[in-house]
Amino acid sequence: MIATVEETARRDRLYWAHATQRGGPGSGPGGGPAARLSYRRDIRPALPPAAAGPVVDIGCGQGGLVALLVADGYAAEGIELSPGQVAIARAAGLTEVHQGDYRELLAARPASVSAITATDLLEHLGKQEVLDTFDAVAAALLPGGVFIGRLPNAASPLGGGSQHGDFTHETAFTGHSIRQLAAAAGFRSLAIRPCAPVADGLLGAGRVAVWKPVSALFRLALAAETGVLRGHILTQDLIFVARKGGVDSDPPRGPAAAAGGAGRSSRRAAALFS
Repeated sequence: MIATVEETARRDRLYWAHATQRGGPGSGPGGGPAARLSYRRDIRPALPPAAAGPVVDIGCGQGGLVALLVADGYAAEGIELSPGQVAIARAAGLTEVHQGDYRELLAARPASVSAITATDLLEHLGKQEVLDTFDAVAAALLPGGVFIGRLPNAASPLGGGSQHGDFTHETAFTGHSIRQLAAAAGFRSLAIRPCAPVADGLLGAGRVAVWKPVSALFRLALAAETGVLRGHILTQDLIFVARKGGVDSDPPRGPAAAAGGAGRSSRRAAALFS
């Protein structure tokens, strides 16, 4: 789905306003201690070995995740639509960050990428754009490759601020809706995990200590209401790891699919959005 000129102009205006308010300690390439700890806990364990192939971070912003990946020995690159964000990354020496549309980059890399990451990106897209992105990612991944995403958790009792605090957010997600999308795009398996506080110093350790009993109370309340004891993700954000199947198990999908595949995509979209 291609945005109209008016839609693109509206988004550009809002993204510019959002980006100008994101400065401060830890916001640049490499991030602060909390960003590095979150990467080590949430993203790094889900990645394939560096020798498995290149990694692409789509919607990479100032390149914080790209910097961490490169430092870990990955052949990583990032792509970002905002020239201002790319300029900040380049000024910090991150030549691996490029300005452009991630959809064009993925279309040019069929079955050639070992992992694709999208942190704080998908919530900025419309529903059809999200489905198209899952299809494009699946088509660009090598067999067995992984799609790792972080986004606001609409099922969290405290998730309103994360989802609605940024006016550029267009789509809300839960664990169930992520499972729908991954299945529709043909991913073989999916893991969904919470993004709990990290112990980055004394304050961070205090947040972790407080969160454990508070989250237990929330789980108890949800269990009383729903009758479901397990599986509740309560953090404001969540992480998902979707794994592509092998060569024999992958159905055709996305831009690379034949005309019949395009018909299936339309039917899947109708089922998802009805």
